[in-house]
Amino acid sequence: MDRSARNWRLVPADERGIDAEESAADPFSPGLDFLSSVHVVRVRLDDTLADPIELLDDEERVRAARFVFDRDRRRFINAHAWVRVALGRCVGRAPESLRFASGGRGKPRLVGPGIDLRFNLSHAGERALIAITSGREVGVDIEKERPIEVFELARRFFSPPESSELQNIAASDQIPAFFRCWTRKEAFIKALGDGLAFPLDGFAVSLGNDGSSQLLRACSSAPDALQQWRVVSLPTEAGYVAAVAARAGDWRVVRWNATTRDV
Repeated sequence: MDRSARNWRLVPADERGIDAEESAADPFSPGLDFLSSVHVVRVRLDDTLADPIELLDDEERVRAARFVFDRDRRRFINAHAWVRVALGRCVGRAPESLRFASGGRGKPRLVGPGIDLRFNLSHAGERALIAITSGREVGVDIEKERPIEVFELARRFFSPPESSELQNIAASDQIPAFFRCWTRKEAFIKALGDGLAFPLDGFAVSLGNDGSSQLLRACSSAPDALQQWRVVSLPTEAGYVAAVAARAGDWRVVRWNATTRDV
């Protein structure tokens, strides 16, 4: 059986980015607009592809084998298999045929795709997001809300304006606000591709629960960043928070849901 014909489909998401719009056609294809759009694919990691490990290369299988817990190994395998499914559909190639290389700071890139695709993966709990675009760097982050020491972590990782804003938020919204801030900061850092070389307290994002088209508020470590980058929030189901960042421009977010089906 051709692995590229296995039990999967990528379908448009509704306005909340949650429920799939099932249809006979699968519109996620090489004909998508990648120049003026950032496509974000939402994956349920408990919705398992058929034999997902067969889609991975040797290096990915070695990484998967290092996980101690079966749950974490399953999530890793499914997330990376779905990356291959999505990118393979974008370039019209079988998922298992794709090859990756690492950039200067370890950010993976697709080798020889024929188009200048940029992508990023994030996963938390049983959810993953894959952001894909062309001609601009992109970063995405998703987090599952959980009890944490909000102010201790903010003191260590947030900028002074972010910590101050957090302290003025109602207690009932402090944990969601923390994760809104965290995902926006992580998405920006991942888009930059600099990892820990770029200080988390060297820029500030909004903690607000709104649909602003620019959540990056200040960047003392790189003053030009406000004109060069955009950070926006992503709609998620209850208990999860997410954001995406990419080079500034007139791009829009297009959301998709990954789903499996019988073949």
